[in-house]
Amino acid sequence: MDVALKIDVDTHQGLGEGMPRLQRMLLECDVTASVYIAMGPDNSGRAIMRLFRNPGFLTKMRRTRALSMYGWRTALSGTLLPARPIALAFPQILRDLVRNGFEVGIHGYDHVRWQDRLDQLGPAGIQAEIDQACEVYRAIIGVAPTSFAAPGWRTNDDAALALETKVLAYRSDTRGRAPYRCRVGERILTTPEIPTTLPTLDEVMGTPELATAGSLVSFYLDRMRDDALNVHTIHAETEGMGQLEAFSALVRALKANGARFVRLGDVAAGLKSGELPVLPIIRTTLPGRAGWISAQAPA
Repeated sequence: MDVALKIDVDTHQGLGEGMPRLQRMLLECDVTASVYIAMGPDNSGRAIMRLFRNPGFLTKMRRTRALSMYGWRTALSGTLLPARPIALAFPQILRDLVRNGFEVGIHGYDHVRWQDRLDQLGPAGIQAEIDQACEVYRAIIGVAPTSFAAPGWRTNDDAALALETKVLAYRSDTRGRAPYRCRVGERILTTPEIPTTLPTLDEVMGTPELATAGSLVSFYLDRMRDDALNVHTIHAETEGMGQLEAFSALVRALKANGARFVRLGDVAAGLKSGELPVLPIIRTTLPGRAGWISAQAPA
């Protein structure tokens, strides 16, 4: 069983507090992961506008007890309180991750702007977001990035085409079943897409499905496949903080069941581009997640 842990870091608090805790736990377990960090400002407070556009966002906030998880400083960041930088506030954490064998990629620049306004940014705005993120990454790590994971699993044709110019090893922008190549209009992109294949913890917290499973460990073990790559996205703000003990139990259970933990970059290096299916990206919704996400189209 191959398991790729994809860790998304969306906020200043997630990188400064949650990621070091996750790194220590994973090192103790001798487990590797791929980490995607928002490179720009933490404007989490601006996400409050989602309440007016999507009633499901409030339901999710209540179900996951988001305010108690994030705290007021993050909840007001970029509104009543100044936005704090994310990657540039903790450059040594990024360098430590690389030094300790973790893969580090880009999770956008301004996470909230990308997730909430992607379609309004236009080609120039999207290109600016990507370029700024790459500039910060290079300033900290010293090399160009080789991977990108879209904030909120949201992408569009302009974003896909802009990322194609960066000659990345792969992208992980969508939800789906297995690696594929994206078709944008009549164009087939070169960069492989490696989608998240499992539900995230914030999508299942407080749901009957998780309660029926009896535990987080049982829920995920039942959904892991022996015959395919399992890509499990976690969040530094969730599994790295309030749910660290539960996530640690899952990692140890997977190891006990013989799981092999892999980095997405290593998966991408083993892919044969010409043999990957070519599929368009569609928009859909998922249980437990407010608003649309980008997904691998049906075969």
